[in-house]
Amino acid sequence: MKILYAGLSDTGRLRPSNEDSFGLFPEIGLFVVADGMGGHAAGEVASRLAVESTSEFIRKIVETQGKGGGDDLVRGIKEANHRIYLSSIEDPSLQGMGTTLVALFFNGDQVSVASVGDSRGYLIRNGRIEQLTRDHSLVNEYVERGVLTPEAAEHHPLKHVISRALGTGAEVEVDLLDMPLTVEDRYLLCSDGLSNKLTTPEILDIVIRSQDDIQIATQRMIEAANKKGGEDNITLIHTLCKRDTL
Repeated sequence: MKILYAGLSDTGRLRPSNEDSFGLFPEIGLFVVADGMGGHAAGEVASRLAVESTSEFIRKIVETQGKGGGDDLVRGIKEANHRIYLSSIEDPSLQGMGTTLVALFFNGDQVSVASVGDSRGYLIRNGRIEQLTRDHSLVNEYVERGVLTPEAAEHHPLKHVISRALGTGAEVEVDLLDMPLTVEDRYLLCSDGLSNKLTTPEILDIVIRSQDDIQIATQRMIEAANKKGGEDNITLIHTLCKRDTL
């Protein structure tokens, strides 16, 4: 199995800077998107530390053990949380910083998806799209409790308020999903700058129309989010599992 991949990040149309970060590490099977928050440049620092720390941890696992698993990914993300949290304590200018994170880890014939916050992971298989991650947000908690309908949640003024993030506490809970790796599966990782603008049918339509050109599909999704307002930073990683013919 070989993994085709593409990743793009765009500041959007209104934000003065980009606090999203992403990492493409195909040599260790890891792909990460993080959406930072905090005053001044703190959000940018938090998202960068999240990507760096998680990738460093997984790289050590792969290089020493030959492969890793979903539990290793969770450990790596928790290590990233610890690093961000300590940095915010040691540097007053970074106080209160945090970041979401969604990560994809290909390990042998398995794939692991882990998340904290409201950055999302999607699976596209056989012409259908499925959200794999759960939004850790105040509004989504209202939906799960039956206080809000999913339709009302889409335009709720508190939609941006997240209930779980890296770096805001000494410990963090990480959601993990392990799945078998299947040929022609696509995985999308994105910040909410994309998911708040494009519905899942719109994402699926762009992917289908772009066929196997994942770079074009990724660019088109970024452009579509900007056309709908682009109020936030927009980051996307797009992977496609293909049979290795060599």
